[in-house]
Amino acid sequence: MNYFLSGFFICGLLLAFFYDTWSVAIGVGGLSLVAYYSVKSILPDSNLYQYVASLILGIFMAQYIYQMHGLFEMHFIAFVGSAMLITYQNWKLQIPITLLVILHHALFAYLQFVRVDGIYFTQLDYMSLSTFGIHALLAASIFFISGLWAYQFKKFSEKNIEQTYRIASLNEAEVQKEALLHANHELDKFVYSVSHDLRAPLSSMKGVIEISEEETKDELLLKNFSLLKGSIKKLDDFIQDILQYSRNSRMEVKKQSIDFAEMLEDITNNLKHMSSNNERPVEILYSVSNQKLFVSDKSRLNVLLSNLVSNAIRYQNPVVQNPYVDIQVNMTDIETGIVVKDNGIGISAENQKKIFEMFYRVSENIVGSGLGLYLVKEIVDKLDGKIEVESEPGKGTAFMVCIPNGN
Repeated sequence: MNYFLSGFFICGLLLAFFYDTWSVAIGVGGLSLVAYYSVKSILPDSNLYQYVASLILGIFMAQYIYQMHGLFEMHFIAFVGSAMLITYQNWKLQIPITLLVILHHALFAYLQFVRVDGIYFTQLDYMSLSTFGIHALLAASIFFISGLWAYQFKKFSEKNIEQTYRIASLNEAEVQKEALLHANHELDKFVYSVSHDLRAPLSSMKGVIEISEEETKDELLLKNFSLLKGSIKKLDDFIQDILQYSRNSRMEVKKQSIDFAEMLEDITNNLKHMSSNNERPVEILYSVSNQKLFVSDKSRLNVLLSNLVSNAIRYQNPVVQNPYVDIQVNMTDIETGIVVKDNGIGISAENQKKIFEMFYRVSENIVGSGLGLYLVKEIVDKLDGKIEVESEPGKGTAFMVCIPNGN
C-alpha cells in the first residue's frame, strides 16, 4: 500500500504537467500522504491507517477527475482502490471509500449542474438524477462485492490455520496429503462461491440496464448505459478467464473420447457472432482428417480451441477484405495435430516470445484479459502436448498444437 499510494501521488504530479494543476496535485495528494503516514507512525499497533488509506484512495479518484477536467474513465480509480483493499481481508474498509465516492459524486454533480465555475466532474454538460442513481448503485455494488471477497478471504485463511493445528499430530506424509486434498476442496468451494457472488450481481446489473434502455430514448442516458454494459462485460469475461485458469491448474486430466468435428461445430456456432473492434464477421473454417479414436480431456481441449479461435477474431486485420480463421485437425493413432491459422494482424518476432505470459496482450487496443494464450499454454502442458507459433505482422498467425493420444 505504501508503494501504491506513493505511485498515485506521482501520477498526480505527471497529470499536473499536462493540465497545469500543480496546486491540486501537491496540495491534495501531499496532504493525503501526510495523513496516511502520520497515522501509521503515531498508531503503529492500530489498523486505523487502513481506514485512512480507504479514504485516500477515494480522494485520489476525485483528484484525478478534477485534474483531467472531468474525464469519465477516472471514476474507475476508485474501483482499483477497492480491489487493493481486499488484501487487508477486512470488509469494513469498503465503507469509507463507498461513502466518499457517493458524497463526492452527489456534491460535484450538483455544483456542476448549478453552473459553479471551476467544477470538473464530468465532460458531459451535467449528470441527470437517474444517471447519478444508477452510477451510485453500480459503484456501491462493486464495493460490496470487494467487501464480500475480503470477508471470504479472511474466512478461508482462518480455516487454513485451524486445519494446520488439527493435522499437526499426523506424520509428515499424511499431513502433506491431507492438507493438499483439503486445500483443493476448500479452494474449489471458494472459487465457486466467488464466481457466483461476483457474476450474479453483474447479471442483475446488466438486466437492470437493459430494462432501463427500453424505457428511455434519451441519447445521453443510452450512451452511459452502453459504457456501463461494456464495463460489466469486461469484468465478467475476466472472471471467467480466472475460473478457467483455476480449474485447469487443480483438476485432474479426464480421459474421454473426443469427436473433433462435433466440438468444432459447437465452437463455430458459439463464436460466429462474436464481435471485435470493427464489428466485422470472421469466417470460421474447419476440417478433420483421418478421423480415429482419440482420448483426451474434452473440457480442456474445448477451452484451448475456443481461446485460439476467439483470439483470431479479436486480432483480425482491418485492411483484409475477408477475415477468416481456419482450423485443421489431423489425427493419428499416436497423436493429434491441430493448426489454427488466421489472416489477422500478425505478431512480431519480439512479441512471439511473450504471448504465453500471464496478462500479456499483443495490442492495448484489443479488449481482453491477457489470460487466453497463457491458459492455452497451461492446458497444453497439462496434456503433455506441444505448441508452436508462426506469424508475420500484417499477414496472419498460425498456432500448431500437438496433443498425444491418451487411448
